[in-house]
Amino acid sequence: MKWKTKWMLAIIIAICVFGFAKLEQKGFINKPVTQYITTGKDFIVMKKWVASIIGENENDKITVSADPVEELPFAAYESMQPYKDGVIVSYTHAMPITAQGDGLVVFTGFTRQSGKTVTVLYEDGDEVTYGFVGSFEKLPYSTVKKGDTLAVMSEEAIYLKVKREGVVLEAEILATYFSEDTK
Repeated sequence: MKWKTKWMLAIIIAICVFGFAKLEQKGFINKPVTQYITTGKDFIVMKKWVASIIGENENDKITVSADPVEELPFAAYESMQPYKDGVIVSYTHAMPITAQGDGLVVFTGFTRQSGKTVTVLYEDGDEVTYGFVGSFEKLPYSTVKKGDTLAVMSEEAIYLKVKREGVVLEAEILATYFSEDTK
């Protein structure tokens, strides 16, 4: 299916979702439609459903010439210090922040706690927040695949926070979390 057709289908579905929400809000629809689509997890389910309809093949392979050894970008840090609900991790050089798995960007913006921030809800249920980033590469509610660039660091430090099943992981666990290929 051509990319234009995929975008048109996505726009039509988005208009329908927002249209039903408005009709429910105005009282024209008595059924609670919006209760079915209220979280990022619901959007991931919808993304999978739409991908199955339009025939998106998630196993497409592109041949490249590169070293087959996969590096874990957050594993080689200089120091890690607890900060608020997460950690501040310092590196020898600024680097791109890449998705650790397939997921959905649920927030990009500025917070008092972590400055410019990107939050991704991965398909395994983990919600990872990357703060103190320099520039955004993805918009909110963009789907991402493993290895996609989410943002680029401007300094040699980043704020990281992980929520698993609604519980924030403690700083001691995050060192192990980011040093293993958990996705």
